[in-house]
Amino acid sequence: MSEMLAIPKEMLATFAVEVWRLTQNIEKSPTNIVALRYSLRKLRQALEVEGCVFLDLTGKNYDSGLAIEVVDIESDNQTTDLTELIIKEMLVPIILFQGKLLVSGQVILAKPTLEGRYE
Repeated sequence: MSEMLAIPKEMLATFAVEVWRLTQNIEKSPTNIVALRYSLRKLRQALEVEGCVFLDLTGKNYDSGLAIEVVDIESDNQTTDLTELIIKEMLVPIILFQGKLLVSGQVILAKPTLEGRYE
């Protein structure tokens, strides 16, 4: 009997996205939830061992060639050139599985200020 478990690609994608979201939310929380952090780290490590790679592009320049969907653009309505924008927030990361795209990212774009912060 094989020890391999077949899991549908869609289920793996959902699992990976939710692990990433939980990790992001805990990192933002001022409360130190040690047991939850440990469990999430173990889940993420298990995904990474199997070939999942999480790409978080927060703060990087936007490029239309990236595997991301733009959900919102925070701008002064004068910005028409999307290449002038940066990724303010990743709502869903780009997830690769064994070198192939598993999940396209979802982002919010913003115009950078002179200090490198968002407007």
